[in-house]
Amino acid sequence: MINEYENTLRRLIINIIGGEDTSSYLVSEDRIEKWKDKRETAKKKNKGILLENELLYYSDFYDLKTIITKNWELFLDILKDKKRFEIFFSEIENYRNTLAHGRNLISSQENLLKGITSDLKNSITIYHNRNEMKDDFFIQIIKVSDNLGNTWENTMSEPIPTLRIGDEYELFIDANDPKDRKVSYNLDIYQGSINVYQDSNHFTFTINKLMVGPKTTINLSVSTPGSKYKNVDFFTVFITVLPE
Repeated sequence: MINEYENTLRRLIINIIGGEDTSSYLVSEDRIEKWKDKRETAKKKNKGILLENELLYYSDFYDLKTIITKNWELFLDILKDKKRFEIFFSEIENYRNTLAHGRNLISSQENLLKGITSDLKNSITIYHNRNEMKDDFFIQIIKVSDNLGNTWENTMSEPIPTLRIGDEYELFIDANDPKDRKVSYNLDIYQGSINVYQDSNHFTFTINKLMVGPKTTINLSVSTPGSKYKNVDFFTVFITVLPE
């Protein structure tokens, strides 16, 4: 849950300020260079593959607070109360330190952690939906990534990874339901006759000969089966599968 809070802040910053190396985060050049060093270390460790390419994913936790407070006017309409944000952030920081020292969180702390994270995600969703005048708020696929280092943040984006028969392929779905309901994840590949519904956002499957093609379609969706109304979001990823 702490990672979820942390990465939700990172996605928010990227959406508002940008995810390029040259984005104006208003932090020192020294901090930027340290992030770049961490990204390069991760790249070498994973043999040239990065699951996260954006520089901000290699920042430290406290860097996120610095960025948001120094750019507060950009985040005011979403987070509303600066003091409230700082108090919540400090609570999460304390919990991170607790876990880092090998201690467990007590149940009240776990509940507060979950509440702070849900509150942040809900504030972001409300902000995104405000102009559409929706009476309710719906689940959203934020990002899809794979075990090859590729990331998709909208269905029109590249790349189209190339795979071969017998390869093990993994996809990770990052979704947000503002009401924090139980989420069901679906993966459907018609050519490969794979249609899986599960509670986990992590799919693993083997590329087979039925998937061979220059642009094989992988359809992904998320839904909340327990909701009283249709609450579903869809995402499409394309892959190239080479024949034997």
